[in-house]
Amino acid sequence: MSDRETVPPGTSPEPPSPGAAEPAGLPPQARGIASGYAFTGPALDLGALLWDGACLPGAPVRVPLAVLNRHGLVAGATGTGKTKTLQLIAEQLSAQGVPVFLADIKGDLSGVAAPGEPDDRVRARAAEVGQRWTPAGFPARFYALGGIGHGIPVRATVTSFGPVLLSKVLRLNRTQEESLGLIFHYADTKGLDLVDLKDLRAVVAFLTSDEGKGS
Repeated sequence: MSDRETVPPGTSPEPPSPGAAEPAGLPPQARGIASGYAFTGPALDLGALLWDGACLPGAPVRVPLAVLNRHGLVAGATGTGKTKTLQLIAEQLSAQGVPVFLADIKGDLSGVAAPGEPDDRVRARAAEVGQRWTPAGFPARFYALGGIGHGIPVRATVTSFGPVLLSKVLRLNRTQEESLGLIFHYADTKGLDLVDLKDLRAVVAFLTSDEGKGS
């Protein structure tokens, strides 16, 4: 289930609790970091600055919506929240009307489809970063690669797969990969569309036959 730790669209973060650091009361270095995230306009709220082991709700970490078409990297050790960060980004993009495609092999992100259940851990986390948490589900459509499993079947032709990716999937060695590349090149020059593996096997069978060797 989704335990979305962000501010719902159209609302604002709760004011810091008594004793929490205000922007003006942040350490000088922390104020410099906070100023780098002081954006105007639509943005994604990712949490708050962690300083000396404590969250500073007066220094929210935000990413402008306009730069989300660029490449990004979420890195960290096991259990540090990489998956939750991706889920957080996907949920807020969905709330902003931006469609998101997630290659979720293990199903870790499927919980975005259903509202989470509030508990002490979620409420404590929301209070720690100075945000108001509201359970919310988001529209999700699941796809099944190759038609295996639940979801809308997604299939690709062997031609669109290409020799490089197919070689990696089949774990071919260098010689086998080069041979497969020549097979794809032959099919391409002859205008042969390789729809599935049967078509690929047929081309291989032809090229290794006496007739194919003479072509």
